[in-house]
Amino acid sequence: MATQLNPGAARPVPAFDPAAWLGALVSIGGGYALASGRKLWLVVEECATVDIEDLMRPLIGHPDRVEAVRSAIERRQNGGTL
Repeated sequence: MATQLNPGAARPVPAFDPAAWLGALVSIGGGYALASGRKLWLVVEECATVDIEDLMRPLIGHPDRVEAVRSAIERRQNGGTL
């Protein structure tokens, strides 16, 4: 059975999951912290460059996603879950 492609049709964009993103950061050897003033620190010293490039791609140019990551960390720091 052939699949018909519609070049003008919009493709569904998967929703950004900040908890999954943080989990992916940790899985490649990274870490994170939220400092005073809600300053986001990403620890990537032990991560391979290729892994970091792939991981950061969904955040670049998306301040709403960075804010979602901050909020997820805040919830965890306040006793909630990611």
